[in-house]
Amino acid sequence: MARKPGSAKSENKSSLLTALEFCSVVTEKSGAAYETHIGLRNNWAIAFNGIVAAGSPINEDIVAYPHNLLLIEALSKCDDNFSLTQLDNGRLSIKSGKFKAVVPCLDPDLMQKAEPDPQIVGITNDFKDAVEAVGVLASTTGQHVLTHSVLMNGPSVIATNRVMLVEYWHGLDLPPNVPLPKEFITALVKCKKNLTGFGYSRSSATFYFEDGSWLRTQLYSDEWPDVSNILNRKANLWSIDQNFFKALSAIEPFSEDGNVYSDLNLLKSHADDGVGASYECGGIPKGFVYPIKQLKVMQPHAKRVDYMAAGVHDSTYCLVFEGDKMRGVISGRQRQS
Repeated sequence: MARKPGSAKSENKSSLLTALEFCSVVTEKSGAAYETHIGLRNNWAIAFNGIVAAGSPINEDIVAYPHNLLLIEALSKCDDNFSLTQLDNGRLSIKSGKFKAVVPCLDPDLMQKAEPDPQIVGITNDFKDAVEAVGVLASTTGQHVLTHSVLMNGPSVIATNRVMLVEYWHGLDLPPNVPLPKEFITALVKCKKNLTGFGYSRSSATFYFEDGSWLRTQLYSDEWPDVSNILNRKANLWSIDQNFFKALSAIEPFSEDGNVYSDLNLLKSHADDGVGASYECGGIPKGFVYPIKQLKVMQPHAKRVDYMAAGVHDSTYCLVFEGDKMRGVISGRQRQS
């Protein structure tokens, strides 16, 4: 039940502020009501932006739906002890010493409700490390599930931007063929808490943390195409030269189109000689063109590489790489003459 206007409760601010800050990964300063406000009910703080929901337990026994970032701002100005008073359904008052603030609240009927999926299996931060590594390729502006999500693929995760395709093994016992929206990946990576559990249904998936808080995401109804034939392509892999990424960083500022060009044992910022920069590097074949941005994604992971593996067509080629936990493919440009 909502507290009567004028009633108040004093608590240490730290636990409530921590819960609100955790849920802030899915709330905004401005926008639609469901994007800016949070529900405080049944000793839980829950925010839901229509795609991703965040929930965290709280000590406060109050029913209110305040503007989350304004409430965070108010609590951050308070001393350790504060007074939280529900004036009416539309206002929440916070007092601490000489400081006072009134935070606007919403009618409960305007808020979307969200509950977590039951936990079915334990997981670790290895999953977070995996999605962080591949999630840089997914886009929030993509128009297709392929580029707008990270694919849970059993013990691995997969992502692509249609130029680069990567797979990272986390080794956990998780379901296959579950695309996770980029918005959720962003929220999960921001969270510094340790992962402990996972649950899912046909339309949503929930990830639990050590303190009982959780993140839940809506799932796509569309499925990923089979990309195994791309990842499993034949390649002649050799140890990557220790100077490759040093060379790449050295020529990058001179590249005008964001690409690196190759000659025999040489990386160049331009296709033509006599312009830009070049760097000698062992094991480099002549004739490839790759986007530098994509090559740098593989830097922490790549140990073996084939710079010019066969592409889908006879006139195309691609870079194939492998590491301890990640493998991937980068599409090349048209062959140089």
